[in-house]
Amino acid sequence: MTHLRIPALGLLALVAACLAACGPADAPAASPAREVAPEPGRTIPVTPPGEPLDLAGWRIVVVGDAADLVDGARGVAEGAGAELSEIPAGDDPDGALAAAIGADPDLVVGVGEGVVDAFSFETAQRLDRDFLLLGAQLAEPTANVTAVIWEGATSRGSAASADGDLDPASATPARGADALAAGIASIRAGETGIVLDLDD
Repeated sequence: MTHLRIPALGLLALVAACLAACGPADAPAASPAREVAPEPGRTIPVTPPGEPLDLAGWRIVVVGDAADLVDGARGVAEGAGAELSEIPAGDDPDGALAAAIGADPDLVVGVGEGVVDAFSFETAQRLDRDFLLLGAQLAEPTANVTAVIWEGATSRGSAASADGDLDPASATPARGADALAAGIASIRAGETGIVLDLDD
């Protein structure tokens, strides 16, 4: 039997040539690039969706004491087929948020500046669950917390100053409705962890 002897450098060249010839043609097609959501914490302008949301079967729990925002949010949720329940924050926003999470809804929503500190701590421990803040934002957002703000409603809790003067009168039912619709639309599109500004 004749043995073919190939010098080491020649062998390397042969292997490289084979790989070059066989690689791209035989390799599986690359998967489509995944769309990257905006960087967490980024503030972007938003317009509420023009079409009604379809939230049939959704369970939403709202935490907070901003009654007008809750009323507006409830109108949108119920019109979209979702069930919305409210847990007042009172003197124990941490307990209220814990109760909301314990109910295991599809979405936990916080309204107003009074719940920001509770959300800042607890949401960072539950990165597998989406949260939505209306009329407030986190000082250090994580990818699972989406916030909707507007002029007069930009509180970041006790950890940082607000982005402007706060005005409780800006928390109207109309703002609550627009904020919930815009926030849920963003979450469903996979763009989470961002701050949506209704005024820009």
